Amino acid sequence: MSAFALGVTALAAAVLVDTAPAYAATEQLRLDFDATPTGQVEPGPWTSGCFADVATPGDSGCIAVSAPGSISRATRPSGAGSSPAIAFPASGSAVVQVPDAPNLSPGTQDFTISTLVKVTSGQVTGGANLMQKGVFADTNQWKLQLDNGKPGCRIEGIDSQGGNPFVLLTADTSIADQGWKFVQCKRRGDVLSLVVGTETVKTSTGATMDITSTATVNIGAKGPGLTNNDQFRGELDNVIFSIG
Repeated sequence: MSAFALGVTALAAAVLVDTAPAYAATEQLRLDFDATPTGQVEPGPWTSGCFADVATPGDSGCIAVSAPGSISRATRPSGAGSSPAIAFPASGSAVVQVPDAPNLSPGTQDFTISTLVKVTSGQVTGGANLMQKGVFADTNQWKLQLDNGKPGCRIEGIDSQGGNPFVLLTADTSIADQGWKFVQCKRRGDVLSLVVGTETVKTSTGATMDITSTATVNIGAKGPGLTNNDQFRGELDNVIFSIG
C-alpha cells in the first residue's frame, strides 16, 4: 500500500474513533476541550475559565460551579494515542455554560446533538444531564441525558396548531463501566432517533415542532448550585450541536 493510501486509512480510523457515524450537517457548537480553560493551569481542578467553541470562533463555554464542585482534566483513547477530555465532580455542582444565540435553536430544522461519555457504576445517579438548552418546565427544550446510566434524549416545542408536544427516548440498558461511548440524538423530519455507539437504539415519530429557546446551553447539569441539579459525575468530550 502506498504511503498516501496508508495516510488516508489512518485518518479514516482516527475520524471513526473521534466522531462515530458521519452525518450531513453544519456544526453550530463544538467544544472539544483540548485547550486549557482560559486563565487556568493543567490538570485542574478548575472553578472558572472558558473553553473555545471550535465551530463558532469567538464563542466559548465557561465553567460555573457551586462548592465543592469543579472540573478537571481527563483523557480518552483516540487512535494510537489519547485525546483531552473533562471530568465532572464527585460532589458539588459544575457546568460548562454557553450563552444563548439564535444558531443554537433549531426551530423546525433537522438537528443533531452528540457527545462522547464515560461513566462508572459508582458515578451513576437517577438524574444526570449531559447537555441541554432549556429545562423540563420550559415550553422549548433539547437535551441529552444519562439518567440511571441510560442514554436518553428529550425535545419539546410548539407544533403547527400551537400545541406543546414533547418526545422522550431512553435506551434500555446502562452504559456504565463500558468505557467511552458515543451518544447522539438527531431529528430528521418527523423522526427522532437515539444512537449509542454505532447502533440506533430508539426512534419515535412526532418530532415535528418548532424548538426555539432563549435559555443558556448547560453541559453537565441543569446549572450551578441548583436544587435537584441532575449533576453528571462522569467524563465528557466532543460536545456538538449541529443543524441540517
